[in-house]
Amino acid sequence: MSGNPRDRRNWTLSMTFALLVAAGIAVLGVLVGEKSVATSRYYLTNSAGNVLFDHGAHSEAADSCATCHHTLYGAAQAISCEECHDDYEPEDFEHAELNEFHGQDCSNCHEQVNDDDQAASCRDCHLSVQESETQAISCSECHDDDYQPDMMDHDEYLEIEDHSCLGCHAPRALAETYHASCSDCHLEEAPGRFALSDGSADCSGCHLR
Repeated sequence: MSGNPRDRRNWTLSMTFALLVAAGIAVLGVLVGEKSVATSRYYLTNSAGNVLFDHGAHSEAADSCATCHHTLYGAAQAISCEECHDDYEPEDFEHAELNEFHGQDCSNCHEQVNDDDQAASCRDCHLSVQESETQAISCSECHDDDYQPDMMDHDEYLEIEDHSCLGCHAPRALAETYHASCSDCHLEEAPGRFALSDGSADCSGCHLR
């Protein structure tokens, strides 16, 4: 740096400005950090455009895991807090905080379905393309004409040994399942973000291009 007073003044102003910017960024980082919650983001590849899915944000908005996760394959009942803790109340922590404490292992708090037919992924039941439009398999596929569906209610079907939902129900195609679950909720909860002017789903609300 030269001994020119003007050069020294410019250097001092530049350094002061740089320090102010750095301090501002640090303060902003602290403020934003206080409001942030733990999120688990997944980048789902898709031929219609990849989807960035924020599991943390959805779990905060949902009433329970069962809202999104299938009741047979993952939405299990909660284990009593007292089984592991003394004087603990569930409202002491938010769900996202519990995920952090337990390494996001749901089985620490939720009983997992113990079923040989438990699906490892949605694709185990939901194919990429559904061969049939029928969502229920005809009773006559397995029973003769003497059998009528109203002979038992749905709860009685569930009690039959070796019962499987797939014995009576044909699952929808994977894309149809996602679209029905995601779009219906998005259009109800945030139509301004996920709907077109005619009220139909805006694909770009989820699919990135």
